[in-house]
Amino acid sequence: MSCLEVSPSLLFWTDPVQSGAVFGSVLVFLVSICYNSLITVVSYTFLTILLMISVVRLYTYVMVTLKKADATNDPLSTISNLPLTIPPKIVSEMSPCIASGINSFISELRRLFFIDNLVDSIQFGLSLWCLTYIGSWFNAITIIILAWVGAFTLPKLYKNNEEQVDKVVAQITSQIEEVKEKIISTIPGMKKSEKQE
Repeated sequence: MSCLEVSPSLLFWTDPVQSGAVFGSVLVFLVSICYNSLITVVSYTFLTILLMISVVRLYTYVMVTLKKADATNDPLSTISNLPLTIPPKIVSEMSPCIASGINSFISELRRLFFIDNLVDSIQFGLSLWCLTYIGSWFNAITIIILAWVGAFTLPKLYKNNEEQVDKVVAQITSQIEEVKEKIISTIPGMKKSEKQE
């Protein structure tokens, strides 16, 4: 079981109602957090849910009182009977996956910061430098919103245009490898250490 196991049908929009509900609700939540504090968004969300349930309960009570509906016909009964507990089995299955992910992340950071591989550490430094510019253009919530929209649009676009995308990615990958080889060849002592690894 993967830590971030997502149904491919959700991202490929095979069931548009389910994909739209997940995509839309999370996008509205993220955009709301962009303009309001998290506490405000959570409070208003729960207040809206409470108000909607109160209106449905009041409507059901009035209809039963006026004898226009049956007392056993509660529209909220199916929702209120849903199990909301997290099974311990799922928690115990996900714990090793989360721990291994954190451990591999920490060991990779140690490798990059202590310059075990000079080229990878230079790439890491340049990536961090580029991230400073991205950080000055966007705040974190904007990047999260863009990542969320990308997660729901890019898989479908790739599926529809797989051949063209694969061709472009292969060209870019070969050009990056050529540049990397040129950089390695210009740094003294890197050829021997790379071959030994």
